[in-house]
Amino acid sequence: MIIDLHRHLWSIFERYAAVREIAARGLVGGVHQHADAPVQDVGSRAAEIRAEMDKAGVDRSCLLLGDYGLRLGEGDLSIEAENRLATDLAREDPEHFIAFFGIDPRRPGAVELFRDALDAGARGLKLHPCSGYSPSDPVCRPLYALAGERGVPVAVHTGPMAAPLVSTYASPIHLDEPAADFPDTTFVILHAGQRAWFPLALDMARWKPNLYLELSLWQGLLLEDEARFVGRIGEIKSGVGLGRVVFGSDCPGVSSVMPLHAWVETFRRLPEIAQRHGVEVTPDEVDQMLGTTAASLMGLS
Repeated sequence: MIIDLHRHLWSIFERYAAVREIAARGLVGGVHQHADAPVQDVGSRAAEIRAEMDKAGVDRSCLLLGDYGLRLGEGDLSIEAENRLATDLAREDPEHFIAFFGIDPRRPGAVELFRDALDAGARGLKLHPCSGYSPSDPVCRPLYALAGERGVPVAVHTGPMAAPLVSTYASPIHLDEPAADFPDTTFVILHAGQRAWFPLALDMARWKPNLYLELSLWQGLLLEDEARFVGRIGEIKSGVGLGRVVFGSDCPGVSSVMPLHAWVETFRRLPEIAQRHGVEVTPDEVDQMLGTTAASLMGLS
């Protein structure tokens, strides 16, 4: 089974004109292709995603939602309504979709909304600290406790983001205290810290067994420097083992950099690619990264 643990119905660039315009001025890769915000028709977008998944051989996609409303202003839909799009779709088509609940923990009633989403079938929590809060803020703690109680992972963005979002709290260091205080809660370090904080993310995972690494946004590194990309895979293997890695794409925001099918194929061919650079990756390790580990984290058969 191949599970894409990091997928969106719509990218941040499609959801927020302010981000699209500022990021385009900064030449963030692929942003220029999101010139206009789409109509948020979940039926047509779901059909597009299914076709993309079929081409790539992805069995299930986890739908993550970043809540940027307190930083960027509310979107056309309330955060409750946006989350319902994902949970309803996952309930209607569980063979393809898994819903994560996305919330800014500073919102009134965040814990109750998360509990309701879990009761509706959500299988994880997504936090995006670039909205202006630290994952170590006490306001997050009830969410972590509930995630641990219900046995679902907490996926947290790490790494810099385009303005008007802020990168201050996107360092993996802000997950150190939560991982220590909630040892029964699994935390997924989305993007593994990106280029800015990858060594820190890996070193933290060495000391906190409930921290897992996710590798979306590494598509650009692969295209720029295959040897460096493989070298980092080797560092993870020797540091914590590739069984602590979960596959993610971050599509559609990164689709113009590398389409989903090409990113999946990279992992399928990783034993061959890695061997060219003196790193050994086994087929079993590839299976773990592509789906076995994620399925275990979410309690999927």
